[in-house]
Amino acid sequence: MTAITEIHAEWAVVDRLRSMLSEAPHPDYNVTQAYGLCVAILAWVMQRIRTPEHQTSSPEDRAAVAARQLLEQQKVEALPWGLKTHGASGSMSLQSDFKDFTAFDFLKWLRDASCHGDARQISPVNAGGSLTGFGFRATARDDHERSLVLTERDLRRIGCAVASMYCDALQSAVSSEPSHFAEDARSMGEGRRST
Repeated sequence: MTAITEIHAEWAVVDRLRSMLSEAPHPDYNVTQAYGLCVAILAWVMQRIRTPEHQTSSPEDRAAVAARQLLEQQKVEALPWGLKTHGASGSMSLQSDFKDFTAFDFLKWLRDASCHGDARQISPVNAGGSLTGFGFRATARDDHERSLVLTERDLRRIGCAVASMYCDALQSAVSSEPSHFAEDARSMGEGRRST
């Protein structure tokens, strides 16, 4: 039998949120469900990956720092983030407020916009009487106000990508085997059961 370590528990929480976000949505509350799960992932991961490098004392600390460094190298326009920051506005709204942002800068802004209550605004976006997404408006410290609209699809894509990236970083911190934690979970009877 395998002991449940702190890093395993951390992986399990974030992976479960990702799994729930990947599942078929609730038929009546699909957008709200996507919002809630995406924000939970952002709150956990974006706080955790801001662990100062000089305070890394465990494999999960080092994984957090590695995840942040990876996000600092990615542009927000690249997939899986996929913000359109310049050119003509096509199917996705033009998000010029985030031009030249790294993925880390954007995700930190989104986490702060959705998790802080100080003069930040989140509002529902409706079309044809149905909720289709959420609008975010916030001003970061020493910055100007920025705004963003994310649809259910955007929330699912971003939340799943953040969770997958973080879980992969945790996994690689303890084993070169890509399914190490999932196999441990199955061996302890933690695996998900079909209903």
